[in-house]
Amino acid sequence: MALNSLNLNHYQGLIFDMDGTLVDSEVAVRQAVAPWCEKHHVDLEMVLTMGRGARFKDFIEQFTPHLDCQHEVELLEQAEADLAHTVTAIPGAKSFLSEIKAQQRKWAIATSANRHNAIARLTTAGLPIPKILITADDVGQGKPHPEPFLLVAKRLGVAASKCLAFEDSDQGVRSALSAGCDVVVVNRFCTIHHDHIVARINHYQDIYLSEEVSE
Repeated sequence: MALNSLNLNHYQGLIFDMDGTLVDSEVAVRQAVAPWCEKHHVDLEMVLTMGRGARFKDFIEQFTPHLDCQHEVELLEQAEADLAHTVTAIPGAKSFLSEIKAQQRKWAIATSANRHNAIARLTTAGLPIPKILITADDVGQGKPHPEPFLLVAKRLGVAASKCLAFEDSDQGVRSALSAGCDVVVVNRFCTIHHDHIVARINHYQDIYLSEEVSE
């Protein structure tokens, strides 16, 4: 159900996933992964499903245990980098980020992409790069482990339980919930139901921000 009004004053920090949440990178990911899957006789749809919200390094080895995982990850990340120009912003994301910045709210990004690709995609999509950008390079354990959201909350200087996370994938939602965040699910891919999922939206044009002032 779409959310008509979102009062952010309940939260001290906002944490966004990137792919599928702020940017539409479906084309880039599919086109980057497809040749690799064909070369290694791996089912493309299975890789895309398992990889939604996860770092390459956390699942690729399951498909090709006989290969050098780090080398394969580097090849896939480079293939994604070559397709950064195909990325676009999720509808309403730019305006939503502009509004929360104007309200001087603390916000950050926790993505499973590497830093180079994260910056390239945000830049191509015309979205701001936050001061706190946690990527695949910054955590020992990726989503669905809570570490990415716990680290962002720590950098923001607030408790994770006081943060609202925006996520699109099962992996990402599990990560945010495990960290103690409330969650807004963006897009159509998340299959999880939980009391701390406070809303489900198709895009940011579904949201009207309450202008109530915090006490």
